[in-house]
Amino acid sequence: MSASEAPLLLGRICSSWRALSFATPRLWASLHVVERSLTHEVRTIRLEAIKMWLERAGRCPLSISLYSDNYVPSPQSTGDTETEMQALTDSFIKDLVLFADRWRHVRFIAARNVIQEITHLTPDDTPMLESVAFSVQPDYPRGDLRWSDFEMLKSPGISSFSTTSSEFQASIPLHWHSLTELCIGGSGWESTLDAETALATLARCPMLQVCKLAVNVLSASPRHPTVELPHLHTLHLDFGSLSSLLLEQLHAPELRKFLFRGHVESLPLFLGSCSCLETLDIDGSSLVKSSLMESLRILPTTMRHLTIRDHPRPRPGPMGTARPTTLLDDEVLGLLIRVPDLDSSGHTPSQCCCPQLESLTTLGGEMSDFALQNFIEGRMVAGSTGPYLKNVRAQFSRAMKLDIKSSLKRFLEAGLDLELLYLPPPLPVYGSPWEGLQDAPSPWGPTWTLPVYW
Repeated sequence: MSASEAPLLLGRICSSWRALSFATPRLWASLHVVERSLTHEVRTIRLEAIKMWLERAGRCPLSISLYSDNYVPSPQSTGDTETEMQALTDSFIKDLVLFADRWRHVRFIAARNVIQEITHLTPDDTPMLESVAFSVQPDYPRGDLRWSDFEMLKSPGISSFSTTSSEFQASIPLHWHSLTELCIGGSGWESTLDAETALATLARCPMLQVCKLAVNVLSASPRHPTVELPHLHTLHLDFGSLSSLLLEQLHAPELRKFLFRGHVESLPLFLGSCSCLETLDIDGSSLVKSSLMESLRILPTTMRHLTIRDHPRPRPGPMGTARPTTLLDDEVLGLLIRVPDLDSSGHTPSQCCCPQLESLTTLGGEMSDFALQNFIEGRMVAGSTGPYLKNVRAQFSRAMKLDIKSSLKRFLEAGLDLELLYLPPPLPVYGSPWEGLQDAPSPWGPTWTLPVYW
């Protein structure tokens, strides 16, 4: 609810636009509610605004999200009694419940005690419900959501469900076979979801089209039959620890978009089964160079969008001599370079990985400016088969050594979107006549420091 955005902004243009916005219920069918630590007066005003907003939506299905900061101010700070403040905190979710019969998409980012306020709802109370998302705010003492109390999750129309791995339970009363989207999120390193549970859950969802999982293998290696997901087109995986067996036992022949973070050993094997893949986002921090190169070689010709994130890691060596090592270098980029060869039939491209590539994004790595220039020119030259490059984004962990934009000017003028980010050159270091003094000015400019007491 912001006066600087539609639909409220439309009502500030003129009386005709205001009347039109009030007479268009669909403009009011989406609402994000922020329930913060406010005074009694401000909360009361906001509650009235919520009711007015949703009433203007008429009978349209609603998309609602609620963010609660899980903090009840002290009576001393607001002038209200503790009972009044808690009642107002509960009022936000209770007022939204009044419109439950029109909920279509709902998301709750709140504490358990707030979310528990909707447990009395049944499928009959939420006949339009299609997607539900819960993100539980940390609280103390910590408890678990009693998923068995959430009768509304049995609504047959629910096709999308999202929660955090810390709150996920296999006993959640969903129609799993009807889900087309499932998200069990969070950080892979903090996830409590193991590969065995993840596979068992996926096996219950044969209609999945979109899946996002944060997996941390804490149990023994799973022994699970291969899970077939014939409709899955988007898969995001965040592995907190080695989780190759999950990919080995997952078959998604229609997968078109795959993003993963963390530790994977069987990546090439899995990618080899994805004959329709178009978008791949790789975090190279868990791979060795040979695995990355094998993965690129095995990618299908349908690939159009590639992102490689390469973070430097310590290279083993004698104490004090360890140097960071990266994966993305000229040799790896060379797999993607397309060089036309002249034969009896004219110009034809030599063999390369991802011949249909339209966009490349790289973060980090040690590839040279010259190699990147060769890659772009090889993809943009006349006579090359397949689409020309449309977007190239490269973020380097070094300063620029060669300005390649001038050499690529003709491609930029033809529409190539090129963005290059380099580290700034190091600042010159000059001697200071105050060097060594406790109150010497910093050579980097004014800084904030803690006082010294000893």
